Amino acid sequence: MESSSSLDRFVHTLISPLTALHGAVGLLRRSQSDAQRVLVLLATIERSVDRLRFACDQILSHAEISGDRIHIDLPAAMIGSAMSHSPPLQVALPPPRDLVAGSRTSPHDPAELHAADLLLMVARLDAVPLALRTALEARGHRLVWAQHTDDGLDMARQLRPGLIILDQHLDTQTYLAMQIFGEDPETKTIPLVLIGDTTGERDLSVPRLLDQIDASLEANRSPQRVKPHILIVDDEPDIAQLIADQFADEGYLTTVVGSGTEVLRIVREQPFDLILLDLLLPDIDGFTVLGGLRVQPETQLTPIILLSAINSPADKVRGLQLGADDYITKPFSDVELNARVQAAMRRSEREGGANPSTRLPGNIAIERAISQRIAQNDSKFVVCYCDIDNFKAYNDTYGFLKGDAVIQRTAQILLDTVREYGNPDDFVGHIGGDDFVVITSLSRLAVVCNTIISQFDATAPLLYDRAARTRGFIDGEDRQGRPTVFPLVSISIIAVSPRLRPLSHPGEVAQRSVEPKKRAKLIPGSVLIVTE
Repeated sequence: MESSSSLDRFVHTLISPLTALHGAVGLLRRSQSDAQRVLVLLATIERSVDRLRFACDQILSHAEISGDRIHIDLPAAMIGSAMSHSPPLQVALPPPRDLVAGSRTSPHDPAELHAADLLLMVARLDAVPLALRTALEARGHRLVWAQHTDDGLDMARQLRPGLIILDQHLDTQTYLAMQIFGEDPETKTIPLVLIGDTTGERDLSVPRLLDQIDASLEANRSPQRVKPHILIVDDEPDIAQLIADQFADEGYLTTVVGSGTEVLRIVREQPFDLILLDLLLPDIDGFTVLGGLRVQPETQLTPIILLSAINSPADKVRGLQLGADDYITKPFSDVELNARVQAAMRRSEREGGANPSTRLPGNIAIERAISQRIAQNDSKFVVCYCDIDNFKAYNDTYGFLKGDAVIQRTAQILLDTVREYGNPDDFVGHIGGDDFVVITSLSRLAVVCNTIISQFDATAPLLYDRAARTRGFIDGEDRQGRPTVFPLVSISIIAVSPRLRPLSHPGEVAQRSVEPKKRAKLIPGSVLIVTE
């Protein structure tokens, strides 16, 4: 072999189909009378056997006997051909299912679907093809039209439609509306179908959209419960499918991606309870992906289990040092994998310290992050306390579930802003309730904080009903029970810098922020106060 990398890939070539075979057999034992599933697993076994046979043929064709030794002179280029070799399927398979949903669906019979209100959020009705509108109305659905984002949010909260059809080019607040729809307790269970892709293409496939709408309506009528969500990262489709099937049977949600680039992108878009990460990926080395996950606030505390065909003590040590929670060598049993996943999740709940509402690092991690910078005698960092103003009044008026949605939206604004305008090692933490911490540098302070304020102020009105949004306030009572009015939520940021007065311990940061916090509360609207 030309290098250890080539050797690793060769071992991967042989072990991957063995892992798929092992997993397929384990699932076959549990499949009982599910005929469609048996067909899928048999097809997986056939492909894996063929690939393994192909790899063995390559070995044998390059093997020579010299005395009492067998020498194999195999060009490294042959490894890729063995990896990519995949025979045509010999088994008639059912339509593929959505791995993200983590559950099996049956074909949809439109006649059996109940009629529902469908909210069309489009600037013009002709943005939705006439054939699609006609077909939906023929099925008994009532179409309701909203021309603007804020109108659509109000109507969705009032009508609770069975489905929302949203034009991605509706207006400048469309992306924000999509995020609010997914977080607001009044709308987050309503399926959302997007039309109009990012290139502005309007030639929509009516049959495809009908199928998507039917599937979304049917899935939304199924009982919903909170399930742990596992991200499976493996470029071997058979192995990824088998792992997803296994954990779907155990009641988990699963999402499958096949490259390191996809991993680093998708974890910014949605949270996961655990990540199963294969080390040999087609684009980025698995160790590099692991390091990237551990520096992102969203995945700093997420349990990560490494999967590898290489049984190397050095690789295991390296993975654990980079922050992996476990290392499993292929092929593995489904029972062992399930036990390792459950153990990693238990440890994460017990030791991680993440805030359960936002999954951001909590107080222990915040104190550690500040202490590290103090220990480094860094005079150029700044700790920003972010506090939502008038949050209690909002929470009392709309309820704690809506309050939680505001907390989650604020956390995402902080994360998105720090990622775009901050430094690679900046930190975002959640103290609790409506209090957050951002650690950045003095050079980035202005752009980070001003962007946070701008994004928060643009979002705040959309969190209220139309009447409150129009008035600009809600009625309520102060802490002494006296009637009063409360403006829309805003955000106060107190930035504590050690530039002129060095810090001696993390608690001193909180002490220096007390008086500026009081001053901030007296200033209407969002505000940034810097104290040195």
